[in-house]
Amino acid sequence: MTINMMQAHEVFSALDQEYRLKKWSGHDPLITRQMKLSWEILAVFAVRKMDGRHILFLQCNPEDAAKGHKYPVWKGISIEFSGFDNSGIDGCFVRIEQREGSADEVYLAVCDDLCSCLEGIDRANLRKKLSEALERWRRFFLLRDSIKLTREEQLGLFGELWVLRSMLLNDVGLQAIACWKGPYHEVFDFSLNNMSIEVKATAASMPYKAFISNEMQLNDQLAGGTLVLCFVAVQPSDTSGETLGDVVKGIEDCIGIDETACSVFKDKIFGCGLGKPYIDNYATRYIIKEHEYFNVKEGFPRILGEDVPNGLGDISYSLEISACANYRMSDQEFWQAAKLHAKEAPA
Repeated sequence: MTINMMQAHEVFSALDQEYRLKKWSGHDPLITRQMKLSWEILAVFAVRKMDGRHILFLQCNPEDAAKGHKYPVWKGISIEFSGFDNSGIDGCFVRIEQREGSADEVYLAVCDDLCSCLEGIDRANLRKKLSEALERWRRFFLLRDSIKLTREEQLGLFGELWVLRSMLLNDVGLQAIACWKGPYHEVFDFSLNNMSIEVKATAASMPYKAFISNEMQLNDQLAGGTLVLCFVAVQPSDTSGETLGDVVKGIEDCIGIDETACSVFKDKIFGCGLGKPYIDNYATRYIIKEHEYFNVKEGFPRILGEDVPNGLGDISYSLEISACANYRMSDQEFWQAAKLHAKEAPA
């Protein structure tokens, strides 16, 4: 957003303080602040005096309301066309209201993103841009319950993104972006053509172990061909190494001006919980200590579905990395295979 424009959560924070201190008067039902997102788009931030509920109004084209256009929604938010409840403000608005059960943190994050996406656009493009932004959030909440990443999730994402950047730096090609499946919680983190890659990262000390969360993660029969386990050992640091944001920036630099790859990547990191500006909240730096590649095939130490007796489920276990030595691949072998299988990888 421009340097002169406050973020939505800052505006709502000021309104919340005014609401708590009862520093408002008059008969209008809302305490409000206005902000111009563009020459044609007025945003009105409101707190309802009756219950302190947050509402964002976005000025829109009356014909959008007349046509009955519907926006993507999810639990905890309502979106409808309306006039304005207070006197003195006319026009047609998209009313985006926080509903019961929706945490302030989540609602304010959504409003921050919407205002950022709509900054500088004309009113004719409002419906399209707003629908796209809301659809991203709808998909996000299908995959996640929280906008905050746990430490385990941060570490896992760092490992996946480090591998993705390594692919781009080792000439696998931009198709690697489409091959990254981690944000969608699929069986494997990367799916190439007849090759899958599962990434495991740890911040623990030696002897190294990888946590295997189910009996499918190391099943090469599900990989469509070759299955590779990529193990990454890191050292968290406050001063050295790279943050999640650093690795994302490195990937964006590799993508360059390719609009399609850039759009796909932004959509995926948003789905992981790394949308801007929230990615900057993760300040932990990681130093890569070691990395290994292993060809997972017959004889590899693992538990498969066919090995599990009837009546047992939800299998998870720790895999000692030292026990995988006989299946180690050199970096050269791994990159040769990755480049070969990525050539015809499906999007």
